[in-house]
Formats: sequence, C-alpha cells, structure tokens
Amino acid sequence: MSFDTHKNWFYELYGRKIHLWQWVETAATDTIDGIKIKFPTEYYGNQLIYPNEDITNGLRVEYTALYEPFIAEAIETTTKRASGTDISFSTTTITGAGTDDGFATGDRVRIIGSASNDGDYTSTSSGSNTLVFPSATFTAESSGESITIYQIPKVVADASADESSHVNLNRLLTLAIIDYIKAQVALNSGDVQLKEYFMREFYKKIADDQSNRRKISISFPIGNFAVR
Repeated sequence: MSFDTHKNWFYELYGRKIHLWQWVETAATDTIDGIKIKFPTEYYGNQLIYPNEDITNGLRVEYTALYEPFIAEAIETTTKRASGTDISFSTTTITGAGTDDGFATGDRVRIIGSASNDGDYTSTSSGSNTLVFPSATFTAESSGESITIYQIPKVVADASADESSHVNLNRLLTLAIIDYIKAQVALNSGDVQLKEYFMREFYKKIADDQSNRRKISISFPIGNFAVR
C-alpha cells in the first residue's frame, strides 16, 4: 500500500462491500517502458480515482467506538441494499425499499444520492416496499434521483453485558483483552511467571494498536559515553 494511507486512500461501505478510492493531486498517469506519462484527455487537479496498485494481501480496516464498550448486535450483519431511481421520501417514509429487499424494523440504514436526505437513520417499522422512520425525519422528495440505501452496523449499547454481548473493539485490542484475561487466570492459579508473560503480550498489542495510528520518533544522545 501507499505511504500516508490515512491521507490518500478513501473507502465507502456498501453493506458488506467496501468501495476503495485513491486521492491524487495531479493527473492520472501510467508507466510505459519505465516512463510515467499523462494521457492527454486526463483531468488535471485534485480527484478520486480507482486504485492503481495491487493489494496483494488484501485490505485491513479497523474501527471502534470506545464510548460503547459492549454492544448487543454483531457489527458484521449488514447485508441489505436497495438502489434505483424509483425511491421517494415523505417526511416519515421511504417508498421503494423495504422487506422485499431484506430490510427489517429497527435496521440502521445509510442513504446516498438523494437531493436532501442523505444520512444515517434507524427505521421504526417496515413493509414490503416501505421503511418508516420517526416524525419529520425527511424532506419530502419525489423519485427520480439515483439513490442507494444500504444497511450499516447499528451500535446498540448493552447495559447488562453477558456471554451474548459483543466487545466493540478492533481485532488487535480484542486480542490484547484475551491476553489480559489469561494473565489474570495465571495469577489466580499462582503462576506469576506466566502472568508476567501474558501481561507483556497485552502491553505489546496495546502499543502496536497505537503505533498504527501515530508516527513515533525516538531520539538518542550522541557521544562516546551515551547509553542506548
């Protein structure tokens, strides 16, 4: 992948699919015989283009919301989608998407492509071709725009966490928690050495998670008697 990926790669979620884009500040170029060239018809300036790199080992996306440590619904269950020019809005209802497309009451959905109603909303009821939302949610809008509605993860706080709850953390932090639990189990059994091993693994994963988000530089003193 590229350098500074947080600055020059962008993605958009479409249910369980990710659309990936690359940010460029010049014209799109190609390489022929080792020489970069700009095609005459290419637009020059800031733009989003399809990626021009092979992602050999796939793409890893991590996200979390620490203000809700436990959620009651698995964040992976986002498979519903409706798209077309026949979708319209009243102040409370979407017509053109509903249970026929797989949506259900209480789904969290994202709307894109509308004239006035793009955003994220949670439905209160559903029909075969309708989704109903709280009063005065939308601006009335006739069909005609190319609109897409798709399901997105719904973070439902779980006030009484139990075995069925989901930890709302990325994979690396989840693995760190597992190491912490192993350390406490080892401590309770009296194995201090094993406890220290798992605590080192815990702090290592916490550090790795933070290093993925920050650039950290370390300076050393220079001299004959410097301690490094």
